[in-house]
Parts: sequence; C-alpha cells; structure tokens
Amino acid sequence: MPHHGVRGTQRAPSMWLQGLPFLVGALISVLDPVAPVCQPGPEGQAQCQSPAENKAKCVDISLGSCNDVSYSKTLFPNLLDQKSRGVIEYSSEYILMSVLHNLLQGECNPDLRFLGCSIMAPKCEEGKVIKPCRKVCEALRKNCLPAFDAIDMAWPYFLDCDRFFVDEAEGCFDPLAKLRGETEFVEDVLNEAPTLIQFTHHSFLQMVRELKKVVSRCSHITSLYSIGRSFEGKDLFVIEFSTSPGHHELLKPEFKYIGNMHGNEVVGKELLLYLAQYLCSEYLLGNSRIQTLINNTRIHLLPSMNPDGYELAAEEGAGYNGWTNGRQTAQNLDLNRNFPDLTSEAYRLSRIRGARTDHLPIPQSYWWGKVAPETKAVMKWIKSIPFVLSASLHGGDLVVSYPYDYSVHPMEEKMFSPTPDDKMFKLLSRTYADAHPGISDKSEMRCGGNFVKRGGIINGAEWYSFTGGMTDFNYLHTNCFEITLELGCEKFPLEDELYSLWQQNKEALLKFMEMAHRGIKGVVSDKFGNPIKNARISVKGIRHDMLTAAAGDYWRLLPPGTYIVSAQARGYSKILKKVTLPAKMSKAGRVDFVLRPLNGKPRRIVHEPMRRSYEQYDPLEHFDPHAQYAQPEPRNDGGQSVQPREKPWWWSYFSSLDQHKPLWLLKHH
Repeated sequence: MPHHGVRGTQRAPSMWLQGLPFLVGALISVLDPVAPVCQPGPEGQAQCQSPAENKAKCVDISLGSCNDVSYSKTLFPNLLDQKSRGVIEYSSEYILMSVLHNLLQGECNPDLRFLGCSIMAPKCEEGKVIKPCRKVCEALRKNCLPAFDAIDMAWPYFLDCDRFFVDEAEGCFDPLAKLRGETEFVEDVLNEAPTLIQFTHHSFLQMVRELKKVVSRCSHITSLYSIGRSFEGKDLFVIEFSTSPGHHELLKPEFKYIGNMHGNEVVGKELLLYLAQYLCSEYLLGNSRIQTLINNTRIHLLPSMNPDGYELAAEEGAGYNGWTNGRQTAQNLDLNRNFPDLTSEAYRLSRIRGARTDHLPIPQSYWWGKVAPETKAVMKWIKSIPFVLSASLHGGDLVVSYPYDYSVHPMEEKMFSPTPDDKMFKLLSRTYADAHPGISDKSEMRCGGNFVKRGGIINGAEWYSFTGGMTDFNYLHTNCFEITLELGCEKFPLEDELYSLWQQNKEALLKFMEMAHRGIKGVVSDKFGNPIKNARISVKGIRHDMLTAAAGDYWRLLPPGTYIVSAQARGYSKILKKVTLPAKMSKAGRVDFVLRPLNGKPRRIVHEPMRRSYEQYDPLEHFDPHAQYAQPEPRNDGGQSVQPREKPWWWSYFSSLDQHKPLWLLKHH
C-alpha cells in the first residue's frame, strides 16, 4: 500500500508549517529571555505572554517541620531541586531534620531545623527565592559540628555553607532571626538575675538545656561532657567545675556526685541540676567559699545515670510514690545491683595473711551476665579519673548509708559489715547528716525516724544486704570513697516540695564536697623528680592502700589522728613517715615521698609489655560508651575479633527508606 505513504508524505510539509511559529517562538525565547512565551491557541493561533505574566508563584509552606519559621511562603522546586511537598517529605534530608532534635539530644535545635528549612522550604518573595546568609550557616556549623562528631555523623551536605548559602551583598536573609530574638531575651533575663533557679522537674532535654546554659554562663570554669549513652541512646552528661576544665591538675582532688541511678528517684537529679546553677552563679558573684572550693577541687556532677528510667517514671507524674515504675533501666536492670561483686572476694582475701583487699580486678565471670551500657560507662569513667570522694543520691528514706553494702556473712540480711576505713566512712556520713536539718532532726515520728538513735547514718549491710552495688565497687576497685544519700521518703515529690528539699540539702552538699580535702596528699617521685605511677600508699593498721595517679600524686582520706604512712613501688625501696593530723585541720596535709631504686639501680621496665600480656582480658578497655550495643566479641583465644565496620546506632532512623539512604551522613563511607 504505497499510496498511504505518498499521502503521508504529501501532508508532512503542511503540518510542519503549522508548527513552525511555535518552534520559532521557542527558539526566540531561548535566545531572548525577555521575549514573550507563546503557546498554541484555538484554531492554531498562537497566544503569547510576557515572563512577568508567567513567572513562578510563591506558595504557602505546608511542611510540618517548617511551619514555625519566620516566613510563610516558599517555592517549588526548592534549592535541592525537589519539586513537590511529597518528594520532600519522603527524602532522607527531611527525615534527618525531623529526627535531628532527638539524635543530638536537643543540642543546636531548633537552629539546625530552621537552617534546613531555609534550604528545603526556601523563603519566597514575589516569585523569587531568597537564599539564607552564609555567615549564619558558618557560625552554626562551628558551634554544632562537635555534636555531630559526638555521634559519629558527618555534617549534612545540604547545609554546605559555600554551596547553598550566599553573602549579604547578594541579598540573603537570616533564617534564625526569630530564634535569635528569643535567645537574646533569655540571656538578658539570666544576666539580670544570675542566682535565679527554677525549682521544677526537668525532662531529659530540659535538663540538658539547663546544663548548657550553665556552661555558657561559666565557660571559664565549666565543661559539659558525656561519659556514654543509655540503652535508648540518651547521653549520660556530666558537668564539670574546675579552673582547668577537662584536665586533671596536680594534687587537686577529683570529686563526683551521681544522681538518678534509679529512674524513679528524682530528687538527686534535680538537686544536682540546682547545685550546678548555684555553683556557677555564686562563683560569678564572688562567693569566697564557692570560689575556694572550685579553685581547689575538680567537681563532676552526673545528674542522671538512668535517663531512660526517669522518662518512664515521669509518665506517672510527680506525687506518685512509685517504688517500681522507672526504677530500672530500659533493659529492666537495677543499676545498683549490676556492678561486679568484689565484696565477696574482699571477704575471702581478708582471711589470707598478707593478701591485698584493695584495687581488686573485675572477675571474668562478671561479663558472662547482662551488663548495662550505663554500668559500663560509669565503670570506665571511674577508672579513667582518680576520684577521691563520691556520693550517690537516692530516695525512699532519709538516712546516710556507708559501705560495705554486702554482708560479711552471706546468710545474714542485716549484719554490720565495716570496711577497713570504717572510721573515715562514719566521719564522712556524719558530715552530711549533721548538716542536713531533716536527717539530724531528733524526732522519731518523721521520715527516717528509725535512724535517729544511730545519728542518721547506718552501715549498708546492717540496713539490708545486697550485692552488685556501686558504692562497694568504688571502694574495692579504685581509690574512691563513696557513700549513699537517701534524701526523702517520697521518690518523686511534687514541684512545690523541691525548693524545700534544696534548702535542706544545699549546705550538706557543700560540706561533703569540702571533705575531699581531709587527710593527706602528696607526690611520689624518684630522686630525679620523675613521677612514679601506681605506687602504693599504705597506712599502718588500715588494710586498704591507695595508688598514685599518672602524675605521681595521691590523696588519702583519714580522720584526725597519728599514722605511720609508707610509700612503695615495684623496683623501689619502701619509705615510712609518721604523720599527725589535728582534729581541727580542714586541709589535707602535704606528705611527699622520694623513692630510691633497689640496689641503687634505676628501675627498668623493659619487661612490662611481657608482664601485661599475661593480664586478664578487660572488656572495658574495648568498650565504646558512646555507641549502643558496643560489645566486643572475644575470639576463642581470648582476643578481640575484628568485625567489618557497623553502621552507627542512629542509622536505624532511616530504615524506612528503601532507596536513597543518606550515605552522605557516614563519616567512613
């Protein structure tokens, strides 16, 4: 049927001619952007519009995560070339902005969200996109990059300050202008009333925000750091007070308070938050007592050791005297029963003549059980800093408890079981109890009244015996002396009780910190002045030694009295000194030791690596407290297996994305 092809060929020129005006018009529009844009009209007639009549239109912002920005109109496609709301909401960039608040535990938010919205829902005026200012992006990146580093996340590509942001000369806008106005107002209020403390309950994110305010106001004497993460990924934040934040200083004792070990016992958490605010404000106001304390002590406050449990308890609300909900972790573990049982081993060794009962190793069998990441994080923290004194803040009664917490006779649930430092522990406990008006109240009809005849203090095992406690672990594994503070019969009190609780505990909290300066301190070195690490400081009559820190310094808490103190180290001769501590002495006495090598020869440590090769495998050395489920897998030969690099814990937030997963967030991709 060749005639069909002929007829088709005959019609082609007329069709081509009919379309020629539109092709020419399109070509002209490319060559001349201001030329009219033409579209086909009825009966083949062209209809032309100028660009001004056909320009893009601004539309209302309909993205849920961007509905509170300072502008109301945006434009599609956005700066990432995403052409609709649906495309944006199913993108990895938008999901990241939606969950970043949780990933960074509230840090840099809503700043980062506003910045991301300025890219994904850019500001639109008169049909044109107004790009965000580069200097705003650069400032935020400088402040927030450490938060990304802390969770091993790369800086998002769509917040590239050079790529998507412009200078003021190009006509930019500040996406944080609204937020900045609110921030400046808050800072003005804080500066006008630096001692103002809000006596309210604080959620985890509110607690973090308040701690960061303290660090911002007292940046020269504070730092905020995380010792690890809870099972659900919340940071275990510690605020530090020191004249040299982040560093151990020679002969300056290290002190710590730990609160909220049991999630439903919230008084300690709030008190430590108030204490942080108080120390900062009073230091700035020139309070000589607070300045002396901070100038001579490195103080660490961990307000919440169990933030997961707290969130569960908070769902019940204040005033609910819950004894179970939230006490344990998200893994259903009681943290104060989760530490290694070193007390049983100490009792066994105490029956062996000459055996040491201090700095006991963690038994390998301990790792066979379930160990909470919170427990591991605290143990690693305790081992990394030479703490001298500590207290754990609890609730449920009104009394001060001191170790041992586990009975010397396993079958006895209530049996006095003292440590070799029983006199010092009683002195420490009485210091807090006597400064607390509630604990020192002589009425037996009050909360904690059954401890009145004991002076408001009690040996832990005599109260009730249990194993796996943190207090016994501190004493038997490290140099640290720790007591337990039970701060009230109501575990989650109403907010109107918090001010009274602060007033009752403020002086006691301060006096107990000052007790870190009791006893003796000094430096152990060789005749050339080189510090000797892990030298033993022994006190005659007290079967519990201290070990020197990396700089050779030590602290030995002692009550008033006369003592024979000795220092010795591997490869060196032993030196003894007689020390007398007067009853009214409030500062630690300085007692230094200069050790001489045995046989007049310097100590050689060439065989140290060989000796270490026979030591027990310690999982804590390989535990990353900042990564969830970071548990090394031992090989059959006892070593650590090498596994392919796993995705970070936050990768699960993007599991719903079948494609286009944000590989750009992986630092090691």
